[in-house]
Amino acid sequence: MGLFRAIPKLLHKHVVMACMAPGHQHVLRNAGLRFTVVPSRFQENVRKASSLSPFPYAMDTAKQKALEVARRMHQKHGKAVKDTDGKPTVQSLPPTAIVELIDGFKVSKALFTACKMKVFDLLGDEGPLSTADIARKIGASEGGTGYLLDACAGLGLLDKTEGGYSNTPLATLYLLSDGEYSLHSLIMIHEEFSWPFFSYLDFAVREGTVQTQRALGTAGEDHYQECFYKNREKKLQFMRAMHGHTKVAAHQVATAFDLSGFTSACDLGGSTGALAYELARQYPGLKVTIFDLPEVIEDAVFFKPHGPEAGQVSFVPGDFFRDTLPEADLYILSKILHNWPDDKVHQLLSRISRSCKPGGGLLVAEQLLDEDKCRPLPALMMSLNMRVLFQGQERSLSEYWSLLQAHGFTDVRAVRTGSIADAVLATRA
Repeated sequence: MGLFRAIPKLLHKHVVMACMAPGHQHVLRNAGLRFTVVPSRFQENVRKASSLSPFPYAMDTAKQKALEVARRMHQKHGKAVKDTDGKPTVQSLPPTAIVELIDGFKVSKALFTACKMKVFDLLGDEGPLSTADIARKIGASEGGTGYLLDACAGLGLLDKTEGGYSNTPLATLYLLSDGEYSLHSLIMIHEEFSWPFFSYLDFAVREGTVQTQRALGTAGEDHYQECFYKNREKKLQFMRAMHGHTKVAAHQVATAFDLSGFTSACDLGGSTGALAYELARQYPGLKVTIFDLPEVIEDAVFFKPHGPEAGQVSFVPGDFFRDTLPEADLYILSKILHNWPDDKVHQLLSRISRSCKPGGGLLVAEQLLDEDKCRPLPALMMSLNMRVLFQGQERSLSEYWSLLQAHGFTDVRAVRTGSIADAVLATRA
């Protein structure tokens, strides 16, 4: 009961949870709170016998966990107790957070390499395995393999026991190349495509331009097509990447708002239909059309599910910048607007506005920035990624409000889903 009385006071605060319990997160999410999970490292040392009832024990333990997290965050965000001269010291402000940032690229590269060498696929089929067995099966040196495996274990991706290495549940769910929620192809896209561009981030910042020439050795502006659709193998890899990236948050986006009032929807650039199929599952009366390039549509069949929702989804080839858009009550842009510079965004929204009838809707799935545009970190990094690669960006709710209102959309609402995509819904005036 105490929590429910406190919720109104927390609605506009940055709430931090010191535990990862799904039930606790569910309560806060249903209450409409925005929160960050920072698991406590506190080892319980309050003696149960010293408490007359379970309640004081639970309260004392919760307080100590909260204090431990608060101290750690205090240091991480550059705040510390100062010395007598009013200056922070290495004792009061350890360099841990800076060193973690320095090592960030090493963490990414370790993950990229393990995925590229199919370590998680191997252990998914045959684990646990020894270092020697893994090295032999992936065709690598035993010494180098051992260092990579230990790094992955330290990152929580592998379990290391006397019997050898095996995948953790996190790796099993997201890192197997053929898993239902696989992010393996997305990781490979970052390894092969994003990594070279970020190597020239300093040039991108100085010049304010996409570094296609330096990263890829080509001068063409349309490197999106050139890199992702230059052959069928690359196209399928990109489609798998987008399928996984959309699917892991599809349920949260599809259920963020009550969309039962719509009978037809058009997912522009909907690719494999990951979100469309989830919408069909949630709303049996909704017919969804995927509108995407012909070369994408021709291979979308490989991602078609076996359930009844497949009958609610159809595919129409076309270019949403050039061709007539299919008629629909609800238009959907999932991870589309962040791809393009402002002039292309306005061009696309103008076309949707002309096609959308009054009372119709526009559902946008993107990562929302806070109004100060300094949080949350995943949205900031995605925004930087889109800027470096395509001159695109993520936006705050107020920016979406201004953008959509300029094209005749009103009643702009947003839901932070707690996943890797948030949801914005607007109504055509």
